[in-house]
Amino acid sequence: MTYRDKLIVLAFVGLLAATSVVAIASDRSDLPADPAFGGTYVEGVAGSPLYFDPILAATNVDQDVSRLVFSGLTRFDRDGTIVADLASSFDVDASGKIWTFTIRPDANWQDGAPVTADDVLYTVGLLQDKAYRGPFADAFRGVAVTALGSKIVRFALPEAYAPFAGSTTVALLPSHLLSVPFGDLAHQAFNLRPVGTGPFKVSEVDTRQVTLVRSDDFYRTKPARSRPYLDKIVLRFYRDETEALAALARGEVDAAGGLSPLDAGRARTLKTVDLFSLPTNDFTALFLNVRPTKPVFRDRIVRQAIASAIDRGKVLQVAADGRGSVADEFVPSTSWAFARDVPRYSFSAADTRAVLDGADWVDHDGDGIRDKGGVALKFAIATSDEPARLAAARQIADDLAAIGMRVEVRAVPFVDLVDRVARQRDFDALLVGITVGNDPDPYPFFHTSQVNDPGDNFAGYSAPAVDKLLEQARRTVDQAKRRELFAQLWNALATDVPVVFLYYTDYLYAQSHTLHGFLVAPVNDPPQRFWNVEDWYVKTVVRQ
Repeated sequence: MTYRDKLIVLAFVGLLAATSVVAIASDRSDLPADPAFGGTYVEGVAGSPLYFDPILAATNVDQDVSRLVFSGLTRFDRDGTIVADLASSFDVDASGKIWTFTIRPDANWQDGAPVTADDVLYTVGLLQDKAYRGPFADAFRGVAVTALGSKIVRFALPEAYAPFAGSTTVALLPSHLLSVPFGDLAHQAFNLRPVGTGPFKVSEVDTRQVTLVRSDDFYRTKPARSRPYLDKIVLRFYRDETEALAALARGEVDAAGGLSPLDAGRARTLKTVDLFSLPTNDFTALFLNVRPTKPVFRDRIVRQAIASAIDRGKVLQVAADGRGSVADEFVPSTSWAFARDVPRYSFSAADTRAVLDGADWVDHDGDGIRDKGGVALKFAIATSDEPARLAAARQIADDLAAIGMRVEVRAVPFVDLVDRVARQRDFDALLVGITVGNDPDPYPFFHTSQVNDPGDNFAGYSAPAVDKLLEQARRTVDQAKRRELFAQLWNALATDVPVVFLYYTDYLYAQSHTLHGFLVAPVNDPPQRFWNVEDWYVKTVVRQ
């Protein structure tokens, strides 16, 4: 499990429809001309490069370049579904354990060598190395991979795992150029001169920028055309996103992404720029520690009261300037796994007070805090000292104070929150941001086996019926059946409330009007904004 700016769980979960994407500015869908080949697109990015090898990619620049240069057997399409990419087709047997992929015949490396099953075997072998600690380590643990031919590969899973298809989006590495073990990867010249299968290839790298040029035999543009429209993409380095936006305002770059709400407000004032607010699966939630040592959350009525007493819309406003959406479930409302008949907790302080009064959670001793049976409704919220988290926590504390609870906010540096507070379960309530992938797998958060580190069941929640649903959902490949299981699971969580889902955040992306062809899509990680980059263009030809 890898922890970064948020507690990141790469379970390849959650799906967002493109219809939820909001373009804040002009509508560029009705163009008077057709796309033409040529031109350069320049984007301002925060950071600098270390490793362009996708397995080692660490910085924002590394990950952006990796997305442009490499591709996997599959990829996430515009609507968040998994589709074949370097593979021409794939299927899974009835047991859910055997997955077979056929590599497309026109898939070549950028040096002209064909993509083969050996490349898959080599890449997976690196991911299965004990020294590898990246996001795909768990996905391929115990998986046997076999070449059934030069273009056919089979994965045999130790047990059925429905989200496995998402694991095959991992970028492949060329076995004919990299026949080294994982421990030697960091020392290869390949890291700054990579050879991939993507729409662009690295041409030049210096202290200011990395320049990528088009791949002239890119499989995904066929048969309509042989290559991407753009000749070059330049990623120019800046200290942070604010500096990148300033460069956009000066006309030095064509786009800047990952903007803060404050920077997004500035971007909206630029007349030649469109600001896109792209929904993500990133949500912020309040996990309630329901372990026996925390009696304040023992009563389910109290947990439900907390859910209905929090003004989540206001929390979203103070934490993210309203740029996102209120969360009701583990997945957003546009996900195929979203259930519409799940109990919702609408904000109402008056109704919440009435419910607590009816359950005899009243101020018996006159100290201003509701109590019952010697247990007072007072607790602390542990969170990071990031401004957004602090603002959210303080708003929650104010909302709960209004119904007779006393809440203390304890903010610590993010590293401490992860290493001491979260991992050691040293908290009453934990306010964190969670990033998940494209295919729902809430197992790490709510299964009994995950209550201790390295599991992510922060609440310490344990329910046999929920465990069974989580296990069945992992084994069920059929999406319709999984949806039914998830509906039951979301209902159970909404009733028991081990966690209060608060809000989803958006990825804010500013682009110059000079760029065309960008199609909005769900963004599970920032580099995913390049999902259709081969169709972007800056040059046009007038229609006749």
